[in-house]
Amino acid sequence: MRFPCCVLRPLAVAVVLACPPVAVAAEPATAAKTAAPSGDEAAIRSATAAYRKALAGGDIDAISAFWAPEADYVDQLGRAYKVHAGAIRAKRLSQEAGHIAHLAPKMDTGSIRFVTADVAIEDGAFERPGVESGQSPFGRYSAVWVKRNGKWLIDGVRESPVRLEASANTLQGLEWMIGDWAGEGPQATAEISCSWGQDKTYILAQLKMQPRGDKPVSATQLIGWDPIEQRVRSFLFDSRGGFTEGTWTNEGDAWNVRNTAVLPDGKRVVSTKLFSRIDDNTAVWESLDESDGQLGTDMRLRMTRNQNKK
Repeated sequence: MRFPCCVLRPLAVAVVLACPPVAVAAEPATAAKTAAPSGDEAAIRSATAAYRKALAGGDIDAISAFWAPEADYVDQLGRAYKVHAGAIRAKRLSQEAGHIAHLAPKMDTGSIRFVTADVAIEDGAFERPGVESGQSPFGRYSAVWVKRNGKWLIDGVRESPVRLEASANTLQGLEWMIGDWAGEGPQATAEISCSWGQDKTYILAQLKMQPRGDKPVSATQLIGWDPIEQRVRSFLFDSRGGFTEGTWTNEGDAWNVRNTAVLPDGKRVVSTKLFSRIDDNTAVWESLDESDGQLGTDMRLRMTRNQNKK
């Protein structure tokens, strides 16, 4: 088992996998593009509107129905996921107590062009809600629509790199996690202590975890702003000899952390960490290991602030 990254702020990871920001009404194809029957254009536009409504309502069954059986989603870091596998997990997590709903991204109208009579490409832009720091992630996407048995379905989505609008204090949105925390879940217990570095330019996190039925693990993590990549990044070293690099994206009152870890044996593991703040003294941390686009081991901890050490 790989040691997790620090902070405590998850919304349901599978919502990210099952509900990527792809549905948006499109403008008509230009004359220079392959002509398409007006009925198919209208059908795709109707499908995008219905898909957005399903996203806003959090209806996972309805969301899944818009995707082709083999559909995949590639995020801004180039990592691919099988959509229906993510949707299955999202449905399960949505029924758990304490589940935190995903904030839907804002969409900009894109364009649709027809490659063939049965294949269309939708291009657009999205903005995910930012936190108090003023950071707002923006990006672009391309969605492939295919016509199956007379119905238009999403066959794949490719998301471009996200950029963030910098603020006077780029880590302000993480300030809530400064302090000492204790967490417990079915798979493990944990203690996390987060403190500011000099001039609040980075956060130092000290972690201790006790997996149930396994040896304890400790780790040190640094979280800071990357001025070249224009995003929050983290670097973690654990007591087992592993190393993890993470890229952070804020989504409303939550943070999505995409991690790439190198285990002591040299094996690489990709994971998603989701940290959701419930209130000033309570947060939820979720972790999902992934391999070749498939979902792996889940972990969920409910974190409570030690107010005596705050």
